[in-house]
Amino acid sequence: MKKIIIAAIFLIAGISTQVKAETDITIGGDFGFFYSSLSPYGNWIQINGGVNVWRPMNVGYGWSPYHYGHWIWTNDGWYWDSDEPFGDIVYHYGRWYYDDYYGWIWVPDYQWAPAWVEWRYDNDYIGWAPLPPYASFSVGFGISFTSSYYTPYQYYSFVSYRYMCNPHVYNYYVDNTYKYRIYSNTRFRTNYGYSDGRVINRGVNVDFIRQRSGDRIVERRIDAVTNPRNFGRGNSNSSNVRALILQRDQINRGTGRNIQIQRGGRETSLDVSRIAVGNRSNINRNLNYENRDQVNFNRNRTENAPNSRIQNNNNFNNRSENYFNQRNQNNVNRQRENNVRQQNNGGFYNNNQRRIESQPQQRQNFQQPRREPQQRTAPQIQRSNPGRVEMNRGGGNRNNSDNRRHR
Repeated sequence: MKKIIIAAIFLIAGISTQVKAETDITIGGDFGFFYSSLSPYGNWIQINGGVNVWRPMNVGYGWSPYHYGHWIWTNDGWYWDSDEPFGDIVYHYGRWYYDDYYGWIWVPDYQWAPAWVEWRYDNDYIGWAPLPPYASFSVGFGISFTSSYYTPYQYYSFVSYRYMCNPHVYNYYVDNTYKYRIYSNTRFRTNYGYSDGRVINRGVNVDFIRQRSGDRIVERRIDAVTNPRNFGRGNSNSSNVRALILQRDQINRGTGRNIQIQRGGRETSLDVSRIAVGNRSNINRNLNYENRDQVNFNRNRTENAPNSRIQNNNNFNNRSENYFNQRNQNNVNRQRENNVRQQNNGGFYNNNQRRIESQPQQRQNFQQPRREPQQRTAPQIQRSNPGRVEMNRGGGNRNNSDNRRHR
């Protein structure tokens, strides 16, 4: 009996070790500095497509990116000065995405910017939301999207102009109950440029914000820190802002530590084939055959889209030409029939008689059922599935909707 118990214990231990080996991944190389710097504040997860993303932990319920901090107007545009220890990386590199299962996840990238956000504004309120991984920046064009996407109003932080540059702006955000009304009346804006080798986030015009807020917004200068060992958050002052701006090789070099990455338990709603940031050349490196075929299919469909559009246009033109030719032929045939009828002095057409028409049918006397006008209501904010709270660790946004932008 003891032998059976001991054998069962070893069997369970072996199964546990095998499961653990299948759920943990050891990785190094690309984004090595980000892996080691962010691991104390969150978990690295490998989602479908072999893409590694980071998810913050120990954050409050309803947490969202670009929430705790404030805006500073600099020579590089609007800079988000975060109050969170991981903010110097995740708010100036990469993009954010909200997933129903994982909550907010961050996709790393090499390009630095004062902030990666999109804006909405009117005469009374201004708001911002994180750009998705589908948003790509190019010099001379600005922000473009690789996939149709729209940002739900719940992801925006709206505030009155007079509080925008307040160091405690998070105390003045508009409640979720009123976000939909403000969102519907605001205009969308992204205004990114490039100067002196850095991305510029001009956002909403600073003079307009000065006028609406009545605040004297002073421009501050960004001092680039290229060595992480020399970077300190407490060294900024009223005239400059210290920002950690690293080159690609510095980001990849890292500290040499091996970071354990958890294998995702479920596939995300993020279309990894349309991700516009990060090391896209290695996106298929860890794919299984099923996922790899799907990603390649999506990529080929995207690459062949211009040729497909040309072929479709040609087919449409051919169909249109055939349609009109057939229509003209039908008109000729109909005219011939009418001429024959007039010559025979019969049928429905007669030069000396009026056209004989059938008696109109009696109109049926019935009443259409009355239809009540459809009432338009604001979309209801849905809570995340309670069963996913354990994976989310409170890091998700309670307000979620489909992530598709129709422009």
